[in-house]
Amino acid sequence: SVVKRHSFIWIHVVSSVYHARKAEQSGVDIIVASGHEDGAHVSWEPVHSVVLLPAVVRAVGCPMVAAGGFCDGVSLAAALCLGAVGVQMVTRFIATQESDFEDVWKGAIIEREERQTLTGRGIFGTMRFLRNRRAEKIVEQTLKDIPEFYLGHPVPSSERILSLEREGFDCLLDGDSDNALMFGGECVGRISHLPTVNELIERMIEEAQQVLRRTYESYCM
Repeated sequence: SVVKRHSFIWIHVVSSVYHARKAEQSGVDIIVASGHEDGAHVSWEPVHSVVLLPAVVRAVGCPMVAAGGFCDGVSLAAALCLGAVGVQMVTRFIATQESDFEDVWKGAIIEREERQTLTGRGIFGTMRFLRNRRAEKIVEQTLKDIPEFYLGHPVPSSERILSLEREGFDCLLDGDSDNALMFGGECVGRISHLPTVNELIERMIEEAQQVLRRTYESYCM
């Protein structure tokens, strides 16, 4: 393939064992197993990280990176115990000082609890939004226009849903927190501050080491 011919590292995101096997057969170097806790684009079929990760590890031989619900040292340690070699984070990196995302989006991530996300039909299929009036309107419109969406099968969007999304992006740029379209994972409930990226990574490593060391001392000695 072109990727291999130019010595690129090929990383592919999957949300099921089936697609992990297909990706490995195609020659990928690293698989990112993305659980349904993720923000923005998620799978049509909801399989969550604690189920997905060990199943993918068992099914394939290439390294696996965990995504969906990971934002700190505790969740990094959990991912390593489930067989991952690392984690992919998006929601957590949006809420950092260096991030150039809108301040209203960063603030919304910090304010939300883990229950305050919604899934509905979005630009790229199933999308997880931070809950506000815009997200509620999209979910309401999804139920009205394409109720079969929630059966877990790919379905096309509707003009009204697309219009709600476009309006939501305009409101995001205007700083309208209740009507802005903002994506985020369920890990928002564990995000409460805006560190620098360096502070975030150093704290994650330190915390993961503490958790793994404590677990080893409690159960393996």
